Amino acid sequence: MTGGVCSPLPGWGSTMKKSWVGHRLVTTPNHLALDGLRILDLSQVAAGPYATMFFGYMGAEVIKLESRSRMDINRGRARPGPNDPRVYTGGVQGERPYDRTAHHIHRNINKLSVTLDLADPKGKELFLDLIKVCDVLVENYRSTVMDRLGLGYDAVSQANPQLIYLKISSQGATGPEANYGSLGSTLEQTAGLASITGYEDGLPLMTNEVYPDPVVGILSFGALMAALRRRRQTGRGCLVDLSQREVTSMLLGESVLDFSVTGRVAATMGNKHRDMAPQGVYPCSGEDMWVAVSARTDDEWLGLCRAIGQPGLADDARFKDTWSRQANPEALDEIISSWTGGLDHYQVMHLLQAEGVPAGAVLKASETIVDPHLEARGFWDVVDHPEAGVYKQTTTPWTLSKSPRQPTVPAAGLGEHNYQVLGGLLGLSTGEIDALVEQGITGDVPDPSA
Repeated sequence: MTGGVCSPLPGWGSTMKKSWVGHRLVTTPNHLALDGLRILDLSQVAAGPYATMFFGYMGAEVIKLESRSRMDINRGRARPGPNDPRVYTGGVQGERPYDRTAHHIHRNINKLSVTLDLADPKGKELFLDLIKVCDVLVENYRSTVMDRLGLGYDAVSQANPQLIYLKISSQGATGPEANYGSLGSTLEQTAGLASITGYEDGLPLMTNEVYPDPVVGILSFGALMAALRRRRQTGRGCLVDLSQREVTSMLLGESVLDFSVTGRVAATMGNKHRDMAPQGVYPCSGEDMWVAVSARTDDEWLGLCRAIGQPGLADDARFKDTWSRQANPEALDEIISSWTGGLDHYQVMHLLQAEGVPAGAVLKASETIVDPHLEARGFWDVVDHPEAGVYKQTTTPWTLSKSPRQPTVPAAGLGEHNYQVLGGLLGLSTGEIDALVEQGITGDVPDPSA
């Protein structure tokens, strides 16, 4: 593949770069929202990969860069153990188990894959050459990792003054705990989220969904848009310092405000709510089937009474207003449960919604994936991955009326696009790339130690 012609891509105030099209990610004529934006993605695990996944859906060209000796943790080990879920059918590892792990094929869609050894001087040189033809760099290492490699913000901004560096870290790039690492599970604790998540008067509980990671991934989109807007105005890039801990703490604004004004400490409440009654999760027909119900106002309470066929409850002194209903939770829950218990959870949701009452069927994963509303919204793509087979993939939680999203492109194999990117963007010959493979600087198989 030959190098493209250097030309400024319109719309992003972008640097002079080579325009080229890889064989997998082809821009449609419908002008995807981020068409023309090129992102170099060093991120791993969840927060960063979620962010770049969304960028890819909006049309950005995302080049995921890994090292053969330090692959994205999402890929697992080069040779997993016999009981690892990443092995193939029948307990066989297969030739490329690191290309088929669930986290990898879910989070690393819509990306090209390149490998470089950033500890090697030649790898560093090629990395900085890529920086010169990219608009955005994304990474979520501990805050000092890139500086230790000599590839921190000062180095990359010198190579490309228009580069936007999106730095996602546990605690932010400054402060006494800047170099602390974390996972979503520990961030929930440090940020205060776990202190209000759990049974009433019980211990703090994790969400078990690494909640901060996907939330940070989505919020990264807004941070990048602000930085791109600034670059269009000034012609200069900047460092976007995004703290996962601060994002998670930000979601607790009401609890923090309450304490700062009243001194009242928010505590675990289970499914209850300070201002709403009834609120809870109620059993429905079938094994382990439930529905969530919340009534914020007296009008919604009246709607619930009508839905369950007991309009007279509205005149019951125990339930005449929110405070009365909160004072009689056991009686209230018993009445609601006796009605929901004989009905399908979807049926309960539809009956209550028809009366203006917020209600939602509690869906298992097996139900979510066939939910008719999500299907009607086009939320799922069916993906045929060369290693993992056919599966359903979540897409974006938003749509743009005048611009489509990129159809899901399966997650790439390790180093699958080395020759395309190093040749097409940097102008290296096939022989030069072959030499890099021989030296272990690039390649499409992991180092045996990985």
